[in-house]
Amino acid sequence: MKVDTQNVGPCKVKVIVKAEADETRKDYDEVMKVFLREGRVPGFRPGKVPRDIIKREFHAQITEEIQRRLFQALYKPALEQAGVKMVTLRDVDNMLFSPETGITFTMTVDTEPEFDLPKYKKIPVTFDEPTVTEAQVDDQLDRLRKAFAKFEEASPEYAIAAGDLVSIDFAGLVDDQPIHALAEEAKPISEGTGFWVQVEEGRFIQEILDALIGVKVGETQEVKLKFPKDHPIEALRGKKAVYTVTPKLIRMRQQAQDAELLAQFKLETLDQLRDQTRTRMLEAAVQAEEQRREQTVIEFLLKKADFDLPESLVAEEVNIALDSMMSEAHYRGLTREDLEQNRDAIIENATLTAKRQLRLRYLFGRIAEQEGVTVSEDEVDAKIQTLAAGQRSTPEKLRAQIEKNDRMDLLRSRIRDEKTVRYLLDAAKK
Repeated sequence: MKVDTQNVGPCKVKVIVKAEADETRKDYDEVMKVFLREGRVPGFRPGKVPRDIIKREFHAQITEEIQRRLFQALYKPALEQAGVKMVTLRDVDNMLFSPETGITFTMTVDTEPEFDLPKYKKIPVTFDEPTVTEAQVDDQLDRLRKAFAKFEEASPEYAIAAGDLVSIDFAGLVDDQPIHALAEEAKPISEGTGFWVQVEEGRFIQEILDALIGVKVGETQEVKLKFPKDHPIEALRGKKAVYTVTPKLIRMRQQAQDAELLAQFKLETLDQLRDQTRTRMLEAAVQAEEQRREQTVIEFLLKKADFDLPESLVAEEVNIALDSMMSEAHYRGLTREDLEQNRDAIIENATLTAKRQLRLRYLFGRIAEQEGVTVSEDEVDAKIQTLAAGQRSTPEKLRAQIEKNDRMDLLRSRIRDEKTVRYLLDAAKK
């Protein structure tokens, strides 16, 4: 068998295979025996049809079967002979067969990337000790008091304070035109009547929220602002706007008292609540510190190793990233129109995420191979149990779902990657 290769792109190779007649004779004869035995031709008894008639009447079927059989028999040895590490078979074409000359065909395959591992031992990582101060506990308790706050109707003399709920009438103009005249999707921030908003950062246009502080019911404010150059609505980027805003109703935020907090958490003393809060904060701090250390390792490797990736695996990984983004978008209540409007940005982000994850997988895989990092069945079982508990499912159901979606190898690689990161942290320069 003769095998030639041609590089036709990053991680993509054409493999041209030629097997002579003497190499294909045995398979051809076996296929002919089947057709001679089972071929049906009017006027002849089964198994008694002359060979020439069988070849003529079943030429297309014989050719198709011998090509299929020979391809299955030859393509893996051809790849091994050429030293090509295939990850995906993209295409097979130019296949020709005859009993006299043998078979030729061309495969286009995606191949594993070629890259040099960076020096991965003694990666510089700082190891900070997670701590929680009493001041941080105090801040968290204040956030809890706000989270469990109640809202009461304010008197007409009351001035709006941060955290209050306010019903406002508002209208915005750009160049003396209603804002929604520039873009229909801007209507929610163009005008509103009886619009309820909490006076808290991030809840609405910040300049309007700031202008409401200290204002009483019925006091109209004029607010001038300039939309940022990176505003999500392109038509508003960099535009100057003038809003008129009038508060109609105010509900004062009444922070929860300590007794109410204790009742919410079913505790008896504030010290118990402080202890519980401190414990949870410390757990979060430990987790955040672990993630920071892991991220340091990841960013070091990605910075030191940039290489091409097989297109087919990138496309598969992009689909996984898109599915994850769509699920998150649905959870956040985004509409189909929202997604379509940001389609290009979503695809770009998914592609960047996919390439990053795939490149890491190759890096971790190579390191794991060199350092003998493996995954046992017990570790797979433990991971499935952990994931099932988080999804409120059973390990049996989750395993069946993973196997049905052909994701078991992916799960194993993720476990291997986690173990590899731990190895790299153990070997890091502290």
